[in-house]
Amino acid sequence: MALAASGLPRSQGVAATPDDPIGRFDPFIDRKHLPNPVIVESLDLLERDGHWFVRARSRDGAEGWAVGHPSKTRLAAPVFRHVVARHLVGKDARDLDRLVDTVYLSGSNYKMQGQLFWVAVAAAEFALLDLLGSVAKRSAADLLGGARRHQIPLYIANNHRQLGPEESLARIVASVDTINAKAVKFKIGGRMKSIDQVPGRTEKLIPMVADALGDRCTVYADANSSYVSVKKAIEIGKILESNKIAFYEEPCPFDYLEETYRVAQALEIPIAWGEQESSQWRFRHMIDKGAVQIPQPDLIYYGGLIRSLRVAKMAEARGLNCTPHISGGGLGFLYMGIYASCCPNPGPHQEYKGLHHAFPWESTGDPILVKDGIMTAPNGHGIGVAIDPDYLAQARVVQ
Repeated sequence: MALAASGLPRSQGVAATPDDPIGRFDPFIDRKHLPNPVIVESLDLLERDGHWFVRARSRDGAEGWAVGHPSKTRLAAPVFRHVVARHLVGKDARDLDRLVDTVYLSGSNYKMQGQLFWVAVAAAEFALLDLLGSVAKRSAADLLGGARRHQIPLYIANNHRQLGPEESLARIVASVDTINAKAVKFKIGGRMKSIDQVPGRTEKLIPMVADALGDRCTVYADANSSYVSVKKAIEIGKILESNKIAFYEEPCPFDYLEETYRVAQALEIPIAWGEQESSQWRFRHMIDKGAVQIPQPDLIYYGGLIRSLRVAKMAEARGLNCTPHISGGGLGFLYMGIYASCCPNPGPHQEYKGLHHAFPWESTGDPILVKDGIMTAPNGHGIGVAIDPDYLAQARVVQ
């Protein structure tokens, strides 16, 4: 890829020093609407019907709620209760920018770095943002620097690797039709293995999707870490380039950093990467090196909105966009909407996997709707939704 790793400016607050290799970031939380401390009295995890909720209460009686990833929070529950909640109780929620670091650095917590640790942090962060928004009567986007946009263009994601190219194409087109999407992402490769589940599917499907949708949609491709061989990854990348696909996601196994860099240097198509990543330092390394042109922190797996917005700052310093990955289920679409609303460089389209109503909730601001490939950003106070209190009353507190 033509992007060089030198000679570009850094954003304010991102510079690293020998004593601080990760770099300090200016805080995102805007205190002008929060003049008084908001001390966390309790942070509880609740479950009902396989859905995981976090309740944050302040000493002044304010309350905030959020929803964790439906399957990962179940696995991360002990980390949430015994590590994350214990660290955050008694702290001033206005210090949330600093708290997402201190919970990691406290004791030996850093040794737990990985998805289940940061899933727990993300769930807590979302609830504390809702708490702060409830106190300030402001949206999470307002508190994180201010809403920049109210309409969020979407790309619809799908997964049909087990199907042949013809049936895959039919379902991809049908998914685009469901919301009249102006962008789509389809799956290639075998997901963590080079061999397609249906032999020859990738090479056949790429031109088929381009022919069917290229004039209608921006088209993205996701290899999900399929190509151990750099040569094979580049070969597939060349096919994507010739069919004008707009980005190539995770061509190599996600932790093959050098191989991903070599693929990026050999191709013109932008490389998207980062949904599995949990290290702030590795994001900075891959961006600065020129190994990734579209960083993709997962808003839940990576630990929440603040850490993801930091990656956006790193990308902005290199003139890049930062388009996050979202996990299916829960309220992933909501957190995506908050991020895209306040981030200066979210990219042209955001990932969409459905507007979920598996439990009852309603917007506390403008209705959250999807029409013609665009979602209205949440703008109610806090995270922008209220979960039915009668439903929550039947949730069990996880001890």
